Order: sequence, then structure tokens, then C-alpha cells
Amino acid sequence: MRSRSALFFFLLVSLVVAVAAAGEFWQEKEYRRWSERDCRKLLENSPWAKRYILSRALVELLGRVDPERAGEPRAEMQYVVQLRSALPIRQALVRLAQLNQKYDQMPPEQQQAFDQQAESLLAARFPETVVVDVTYGSNLPVYAREMAFHWQSQTTETVQNRVFLLGSGGVRLSPLSYAPSEGGGAFRLVFPRQYEGQPLVSQQDKKLQLEFPHPNIGGQGEARVLIEFEVKKMLLNGEVIY
Repeated sequence: MRSRSALFFFLLVSLVVAVAAAGEFWQEKEYRRWSERDCRKLLENSPWAKRYILSRALVELLGRVDPERAGEPRAEMQYVVQLRSALPIRQALVRLAQLNQKYDQMPPEQQQAFDQQAESLLAARFPETVVVDVTYGSNLPVYAREMAFHWQSQTTETVQNRVFLLGSGGVRLSPLSYAPSEGGGAFRLVFPRQYEGQPLVSQQDKKLQLEFPHPNIGGQGEARVLIEFEVKKMLLNGEVIY
């Protein structure tokens, strides 16, 4: 019995070690082989993309306690933050477009046109800037409209002293530019990649952070949003990718 227990323990430890040693799909598979699920994960929950959710019970929002509404879902407001200057994010966008548009079934001339557009996106380089895309929304239409009104009305000047990219040694950089999307639901921030001639983060740093205020929606007051990206997980081929 002891030998069987020892063998089982050895196999279990070996399995755990093997799983730990296995790389993520973006390290092991060429991006053209990523599945839709792979792309969604990279774009929403990966070293270069994070989801942030603010929630509150609907009964609290309504200002009363109603037993009949106790089982209703919580009101949620969420942000998805992507480091768009990071190549894996752009690869996921291209691959997702391939899957959605059924690239393999396209005639050759359409594939060529698609490849040209994709190449322009993938070939972009960001030696001096960090590009951050933020999408936002709520499961309550009234909240979604309030969020859109707020973020659509912001400008580079209004966010410069309230939105920061935090790097090595507590460096806090304001955005060079802010641009809301035309249809609402998203905005883009562009930050400098260096501070006093040094990269914002290096392999020795623990994290890169984005900080911004969530507006007063539904009379709940402002809330500080802090998104953290772990530097050690952003390494590809020995380089910090962001």
C-alpha cells in the first residue's frame, strides 16, 4: 500500500511540475493557430489586458429593501483595459478578425487585402509611447449612458492630472493624449514610454499600473480604479512587452 501511495504522490508531483513548466498559449503557438477562446482570454484577462468590475446590489441602489427583489443580480460597471501597444494584443485582434470573417474561406484577393491591413497593424512600433485602450459599460442601461456621457466629455486637458501610468520607483506619468471613441463605450490613452531617459519599467520591476477615477454614477460617488500588470508575466524572449 505504501508503494502505491508513494507512486501516486510521485505521479501527482510530476503532473503539477509539468503543468507549471508548460508555457502559455501565446508562448507555445503561433498566433494564426489561436482559437477564439485564446483570443478572448488574451484580450480580457492576460498579462496585457485586465477586467475591472465595480458592483453594488440593486436593492441598495433603489434605496429600499424589498424582499421580492433580493434575488436580482448586482448592478455592475466594468472596464477592460488593454495595452494596445503590446504585440500580443494586436495579434489577438487580427486572429479574432480572421475567425469572425472566416478568413480560410475567403477568395485569394480578399485574403490578400485582409493580410495587408493586418500587416499594417502588426508592424506598428511604439518606441516612444505606450498606447492603452479602455472599454467600459454596465448591465444597467442608465448607468451605461452616464458612463458614456462622462467619458465622451473628457479631453486631454481634463484627464492629465487625474489619470496616470505608474512605473518604476513610483513614477507617475500623465497621458500625452486622450481620445474617446466616436460611438462611445471606449477611449484611448497615450503615455510616454520613458521618464528622464529611462524606460517606464524594466525586468527588475514588479508591476506597471494604470490609475484613473471612475465617475460619480448613480450618486455613488467617485471610485479609484487601479489596474495592475505584472511585469514578470509580460516578458517575451527576455524583453518586457507593453
